[in-house]
Amino acid sequence: MECWEKKPRNLGGSLPVPNVQDLAARPDHLTPTLLRRYLRPHHLPLPADDHHAMAMIPVVDFARLIDHHEEAAKLRHACEEWGFFQAVNHGIADEPVEEMKRDVMAFFNLPLADKAAFAQQPEWIEGYGQAFVTSEDQTLDWSDLYFLTTQPPSYRDLRFWPPETSSTFRRSMDRYSLETQRVATELLRAMARNLGLRDADKMTRLAAAQSMRMNYYPPCPAKERDRVLGVSPHSDAVGLTLLLQVSPVKGLQIRRGDDWIPVDPIPGALVANVGDVVEMVTNGRYKSIEHRVVVDAAQERVSVAAFHNATFGSTYGPLEEMVGGGEARYRSISVEDYVRLVVSSKLQGKNILDAVKIITTT
Repeated sequence: MECWEKKPRNLGGSLPVPNVQDLAARPDHLTPTLLRRYLRPHHLPLPADDHHAMAMIPVVDFARLIDHHEEAAKLRHACEEWGFFQAVNHGIADEPVEEMKRDVMAFFNLPLADKAAFAQQPEWIEGYGQAFVTSEDQTLDWSDLYFLTTQPPSYRDLRFWPPETSSTFRRSMDRYSLETQRVATELLRAMARNLGLRDADKMTRLAAAQSMRMNYYPPCPAKERDRVLGVSPHSDAVGLTLLLQVSPVKGLQIRRGDDWIPVDPIPGALVANVGDVVEMVTNGRYKSIEHRVVVDAAQERVSVAAFHNATFGSTYGPLEEMVGGGEARYRSISVEDYVRLVVSSKLQGKNILDAVKIITTT
């Protein structure tokens, strides 16, 4: 399997949009015309008022996965039935986590002009700005992001990284990205055991590359905030996501049937979710789940999502062992073509997975 040392260029980008953090700080700039770009057609469906359902979101003890069949069964249940779980006892020390939180908050607290020095370029979504904006008339998300490719180091574009002379960001990101990549690799290895795969590399290769999406959700000053979303409903078009809650404000909600269930992160845990790529390679055995982010009326929310994928030069597609004597549900696609598909699309349900689904006729 070929592994390109550098990522390809010109994989696609996103249209520029207003800076939401700046709009929240200066609400007089949020004109009715501009506000309409963020308003959904209708009031948002309310989340399920069901504490029992919230408590049912699986919790997996990472430290017990190797030697305890019961914990492995919890992971299998989470991947098959929920698509989400909270990973506790993951072994990442407090220091790199707290350093990461501190430096991410420090970045978003910079003056807008300083952050703009790391603004996205037209050919790629890396940098500071927004993603998945493909037209001037689509509804926008009430959030800003800072997106970096982190692993392997040869994929990094240091134009978008704060220089070592001005902050500790590079050091903290390097430490945190390696730790999360380790956790993702071991979770995928445990999934391979649960699936009965003879070669665990068929799953662990989905953590060979990594990118970080740092999210800033400012409070929304508009009285129509119940029609505003921080992130549109979508499933993650990656292998495995590990989410770090930086600020204490909740906002993540997952789709469970017809309900939206709030996720209340356990202190010290990472919120993990199965991505579209894992659903694809398992031929639908493990399922990616739609989720969204709501915004608070008074407080900011900050999070860091570590996305894990295969390296360029690889191919995504259902594993033969997962197809068995049946039919493949998804077509095979190169990582490069898949990334181009993702970047050129807007966040809308499971539209990326639908685009690679094989439609059978009877």
